[in-house]
Amino acid sequence: MKFTMPLLKKVYKVSKKHDAPRLWLQHIVCEAAGFTPGADLFVRIDEKEKMIIIQNQPYDDDGFDHEISVSSRINRTSGQPRPLVDTCGSRYATILNVQEKIEISVYRRGNISQVVVRPLRYRLFESDKVEPPSDERIRLLSICSGAGLGTAVFVESQYYTAVQEIEIDEDSAGVSKHNFPYSYLFNGDLRDCHTVAKADVAFVTLDCSEHSSLGDGGKDILTTLFLAPIKYYKLQNRVPFFLRMSRVSIAHQVILH
Repeated sequence: MKFTMPLLKKVYKVSKKHDAPRLWLQHIVCEAAGFTPGADLFVRIDEKEKMIIIQNQPYDDDGFDHEISVSSRINRTSGQPRPLVDTCGSRYATILNVQEKIEISVYRRGNISQVVVRPLRYRLFESDKVEPPSDERIRLLSICSGAGLGTAVFVESQYYTAVQEIEIDEDSAGVSKHNFPYSYLFNGDLRDCHTVAKADVAFVTLDCSEHSSLGDGGKDILTTLFLAPIKYYKLQNRVPFFLRMSRVSIAHQVILH
């Protein structure tokens, strides 16, 4: 079965476990894929395409390399188990390199879920695009979206449809994914985001890791938000609508052709 549009993409550096590359699918990935604790997953390693494919059902051609199981960790607040996958092995070494970045994409169609793991792909002046949903309202892309509070304000007006959120913090991104399950979420460093949804409006807030107590307060906007308008403009062929937020006021600027 061919999947076209990802629901989520996560980027992180590969670590090692027992001196072998570690394949680590965090809660946000497993929950987006609908994986449940104890379920069996079917793994296919495609060395030609440099990818690892993990599916919750056997493949149509019955070809797969091995099976793994979904484990879990108890959430301290709810007391409920949250799914995760933590495996390692030399068999992953042809795809995963320790300390190199990988991208994990989640796809779903009906009751079939697929997670694709591959080395990070990124080109500054090119972008893969995600097709927008059929709900043709004003399409909203949220950059440094946090838990999605700003996105919710737009969507609740009934004039906007959320098509993508970009957020580095996993807990915040998980909340956003829960509230906007059909919007494409990129969970990782903004500077690694290569796939951008086609949108009409970009809602851009300051990077909390640099502009709040969450980070060092360096306010280094040039190395964080600088790439956002480049990637957006290159794909959309238009200049985005920026909202810049501070503690005491909200300033906005509309730039037209």
